[in-house]
Amino acid sequence: KTSTKSLATHTTSMKFRQTAFAALVAGSSAWMPPLTSNHRSHLAKNSVPRQYHQSATGRPQQENGEALSNRSLFHTSTTSLQSAVVEDMNIEDNVAPSQDKKKDSSPRPTTSSSTGKPIAKGSIVSSFPGGLVAVKIDDDLFCNNSDNDDNNPQVVGTTATESLAQSQEMNGGTRSSSTSSNALGGDLIGRRIVFDNGISGVVVVHRPPVLFVYVDSASGESTAATIDEGKATVYDNLVSIEIADSLLQSDCFGRTDSITADAGSDNRTLQRPIFAPIPQVKDIALINKPLITGVTMFDALAPIGKGQNMLFVGHDIEDMRRYVTDILSIQTKGNPPTKCVYASTGTKEDNEQIKNLLESTALDKDVVLVTGDSISSNNNKDEASLAAEATVVAATACAIGESFALEEGIDTLVIVDNIDRHKTIWDTTTRVLVDIFGVDSVVKGDRDGGASSEMRAFFSSLVQRSAQFNSKRGGGSVTLLLLQTVPKIATEKEEIIFSPEDFDQSPDKIKDRVNLLVQKKIPLTAANLRKIQIPVPSADEGKRRLVLQHVDDLISMSDGQIWLDERLEQRGRSPPMDFQRSVTRIGIGADTASRADAAAMRRVVEGLRLDLSQAESMDGADIATNASRKQMRNAQAWLLAMHQPSASGARKLSESCVAMLAASSGAFNDSLDSGVLPGSPEGELLVRNMLDYVSAAVPEAIAEIDTTLDFTAETKEVIKEAIQSYFEK
Repeated sequence: KTSTKSLATHTTSMKFRQTAFAALVAGSSAWMPPLTSNHRSHLAKNSVPRQYHQSATGRPQQENGEALSNRSLFHTSTTSLQSAVVEDMNIEDNVAPSQDKKKDSSPRPTTSSSTGKPIAKGSIVSSFPGGLVAVKIDDDLFCNNSDNDDNNPQVVGTTATESLAQSQEMNGGTRSSSTSSNALGGDLIGRRIVFDNGISGVVVVHRPPVLFVYVDSASGESTAATIDEGKATVYDNLVSIEIADSLLQSDCFGRTDSITADAGSDNRTLQRPIFAPIPQVKDIALINKPLITGVTMFDALAPIGKGQNMLFVGHDIEDMRRYVTDILSIQTKGNPPTKCVYASTGTKEDNEQIKNLLESTALDKDVVLVTGDSISSNNNKDEASLAAEATVVAATACAIGESFALEEGIDTLVIVDNIDRHKTIWDTTTRVLVDIFGVDSVVKGDRDGGASSEMRAFFSSLVQRSAQFNSKRGGGSVTLLLLQTVPKIATEKEEIIFSPEDFDQSPDKIKDRVNLLVQKKIPLTAANLRKIQIPVPSADEGKRRLVLQHVDDLISMSDGQIWLDERLEQRGRSPPMDFQRSVTRIGIGADTASRADAAAMRRVVEGLRLDLSQAESMDGADIATNASRKQMRNAQAWLLAMHQPSASGARKLSESCVAMLAASSGAFNDSLDSGVLPGSPEGELLVRNMLDYVSAAVPEAIAEIDTTLDFTAETKEVIKEAIQSYFEK
């Protein structure tokens, strides 16, 4: 985890290679949203391409030889004093005086317009209806200012008091400070930007020399749709939000109202930049506490540690959300409970669905819901603007979780539902750069819809905001669960037979396999192609492959993934988790003290993955042998214990351990031999009744597991005897 986060902060240099423009045209429709007629570009296409080269000293330079900032070009940089506090707040202990919610129900401001120092100016070069604006930096105010050289210390205040002390020491006791010396090269993500008409916004993507800004619709009288030309000024302060202790709902700019806060509570107000920097190594500790999800299969095969980030990949977003509510329900019942934040990055319909889901499961009073801009309307927003808004929503949810973890030292869980649109905003920025500067202004990976080091750093600024903070930072944690959807498998008509010419654009290895099928006179149907993992030559399958490629890129940045498979769902598995694709990378290796799983679960799942893998690979084997039948029965016993449909309720750790212990001890064997199968009503009833019986029979043993997350050998024998007693009665 540490090396992954360090990688995101390394200085990145780029040397762009020329390719034919036809390649961009051929592939653009498959991986980028088309430029609509409402998208406006104001910079000539023959402008100077944005290219950099590596200097002899190893520092990135512009083509004119001027050295860029020593910060990563793309990593979220640390901030000045104004980045951590708002001018007119009581900065002591980062707590504003308590406010009477009954008297003030107006939307809360996000940041004071009087704070911050201008660091750059630029011109609007593109705009999209709904709030996304591209600004080209053409005046770096501080690039020649010796008082702001590369050697200035960077300030990352976790509290306002600490930030003030660090900044005053840095500036001789004064309150003035500034950021890095070069706005063209330094990362400006999260900075406040103000347009000529007074409207302000936040930088969501910085691809030098262009900033992509999402405007705050409440910052001026004009609407975001009117910002299509003019100038803009970039300030050195990060846009921040105010976070009340009793916060229950917020939009992406931190606005809430009296309904979502308890007016009678002792309500502190915290503050955090929306795009805060990812935690540094000196601020974090090893991940060694499990976050119990309440879904037995997840806890057994892909456990999540507190402070970890985990991808949740699937084809059915509604089913994924139901599993998320199961996970949330057990967090709120903990002792102490985990603070939960839910970021809804979708449409207003998605927001309503999630809100109704939280209300129906009685979670609406325990989970902070973060949605899009509460003032603007989705009706007139371009898809690119919706994607920019989604990026801000996810960052705001992280900021809320970080605030509670750092200021109150508690464990927090942040759900981001979902990160699909983060890829949309990145592809949009690539399209704009090509539209403005030409095809050579972006690397081949971005042109082809793949991954580049620049794109990886953009996603890392979200993915790597998870952390288990050390005791000096309060000992709290931020755990991220990031939902990513994949398209369903295209349902091609089985009677369609493809020809070898349909694979002309495929790699040579694919062509060789297709020719082998033709030689053996095997029809090139969709079913036959999928059996040997040959991509079906269709537009839908092409889009799906691009999404899967992107998911692979995300996996390489994350601490693990839980993958729900469509074909397993069709076979009746619940959850339909592909255990070969699902894994946690926390605690891998015998020489690490870091663990994501609970010790109790670790004691009862020995041999689980091996049994399942062997059973999955028995296609064509002789299942009539005793060894084969035993292997199949072992796998069925595990699946019976782990069967858990979404919205069926979360299991306590003790319940999951009892179910898995019953499977490993052979307690289910007779039931399986008599026809009780995983997923059947009889199987669900069997497991449920057994769990109730054991809980009532040995409550002390059950309490030991839930309290200590572990159990002794004596306790294990007591539970096994209770399980045996249930099946003998």
